[in-house]
Amino acid sequence: MKKILFLGVFILCVVFTVSFSYALGEMMSTVGVASGNVFRYSYVCYFNSNDPHAVPPASISSINQTDYFMINVTGVSGASVNYETMLQGLNGASHPGVCSMNVGTGTTSISGYGGPTDASNFFFIARNVGMMGRMFPSSLLSPTINETLSMPYSEGSRLTNHFVTSTTSNGMIVNSDFYYDQATGMMVQWRQETIQTSGTIQTNSTQMMNISSSNVWVIPEFPSDVSFLIVAMSLSALAVLGITKFKRNRAKN
Repeated sequence: MKKILFLGVFILCVVFTVSFSYALGEMMSTVGVASGNVFRYSYVCYFNSNDPHAVPPASISSINQTDYFMINVTGVSGASVNYETMLQGLNGASHPGVCSMNVGTGTTSISGYGGPTDASNFFFIARNVGMMGRMFPSSLLSPTINETLSMPYSEGSRLTNHFVTSTTSNGMIVNSDFYYDQATGMMVQWRQETIQTSGTIQTNSTQMMNISSSNVWVIPEFPSDVSFLIVAMSLSALAVLGITKFKRNRAKN
């Protein structure tokens, strides 16, 4: 009986160790998205100028012919995310891209159309980053999150990270705002305002991308592996107690 009990405890210890190590590895991962995750965005641009003769450039008119922009995660390996992009026009034209990003370092590889130039390097950040945390944890030069706030979505309010950046060059100011779902590290909104001043003439243009749909908004409170670990530990504890009680009763008899 002692050999059987010892063998049972040994097997349970192995199961606990493997399950806990795997679950802990998942929890410590910097990547919050998975293969098969799809994110779709609206993409528009606004133009304004105090010059009555100013007209929007062709690039702005082209943006406003966008039906949607889509990111499809095709694979995750360590801190690297492989994904495909697609800009679908209202006229039926499509512009695909094949990309990858290391969420730890922030380095990106883009082939084809990978999205708006100033946003394409910031589609993903590490998951569960808090205020003043590094967006790309393995990079000492990583930008940091400016604030964390709760934002309403169709599935309910979610913690959202906000990153702000601003540059000025040759009379042109560029202000950018990025919003990320904290749990997944996925960009949910991008807004970039460009202000060009020449004498008394000021021209403003604003690009905006907003998440319109996704298949990952309902995220469980615990990862499935952690839930399995909790259940396995509970069942195993009951099994050990049952074996011990049986042994005691048998000894009494």
